[in-house]
Amino acid sequence: MQSHSDSDARTGWLNSLKKKAEKMKTAGLSEITSGKPEEEVLAEWESHKVNVRHLPDDEHGILRISIGESEEPIPFAYCVFRGDCNACCNLLRKALAAMMKRPH
Repeated sequence: MQSHSDSDARTGWLNSLKKKAEKMKTAGLSEITSGKPEEEVLAEWESHKVNVRHLPDDEHGILRISIGESEEPIPFAYCVFRGDCNACCNLLRKALAAMMKRPH
């Protein structure tokens, strides 16, 4: 009987993410979040174990924020945003406050 190592699980998980990302890219579904192929990244940094990427403003002037995190099988966290950084931080604060008021 064969057993699978953790690296097999990680490889399979990464491959499934890559396939999903490629499908979304091909369909043009990821341009708002991840950017168009020729689009300039305004800034990139890592802080508090989160990879942050600032993309150009949304064409309609909408603040946009995409965040995600995974602990298993590979720990990572990201935040991609469009618009003014301070305005996006304020939007995140409002969203957090709204989420914390959820009905129990």
